[in-house]
Amino acid sequence: MKTVILLLALLMPITSNGQTLKEVKKALKKINSLEQIDELKKQYPNWTIYDDKTMLSDSSKFPDIIKAKVGDIILKQYNSQAPTFVIKILAERDEELCKLKYIYLDGSKLSNSQIDSIRTVIFSRYNSGESFETLVKAYTMDGNPTGDLDWFSKGMMNAEFDIAVRNRQKDEIFSVDVNKNKWYYVVFKTHNNKVEKAKIAVMIKYII
Repeated sequence: MKTVILLLALLMPITSNGQTLKEVKKALKKINSLEQIDELKKQYPNWTIYDDKTMLSDSSKFPDIIKAKVGDIILKQYNSQAPTFVIKILAERDEELCKLKYIYLDGSKLSNSQIDSIRTVIFSRYNSGESFETLVKAYTMDGNPTGDLDWFSKGMMNAEFDIAVRNRQKDEIFSVDVNKNKWYYVVFKTHNNKVEKAKIAVMIKYII
């Protein structure tokens, strides 16, 4: 008898936090706006819950989501090795997207005078004809060797960084400081902003 009970428990689909798929879907049916997500998190503090944004340009990766209507509940997985999420489409709206390259200077390792000096050299070398990609390889202090950022919408980046870059024009090169985090940048705006459709959703992590 104990063996049968154990076998049934192993076969039941549950998330890493113990909730069944049926429970997840039941909880999502009650959510109809982003404003309700915080209440959902309070109600289920052990669940992994996020808001989610799927862009039209992601249609090849997430065709079911792009085709879905507001109110639909479907699964989302970023790749075969990633966790599976149950999501509910809450809205469809236009999003303004930015694209750029950057050089990151770590303020926890460099003094303000060192950062200013390095930036002066970067601007001088760029204005003398060196490519921004070459300067990224020479100076950036993070793990992005090309400095390239994929298209991003408001809310995806640090708010101070987003405000500093969003209204810039294509081919502008400029400095951005996020003093609170000691993050300092030289940014090259590679494209003008564009507007794209997005599906806005709430999602709950689920492991089949």
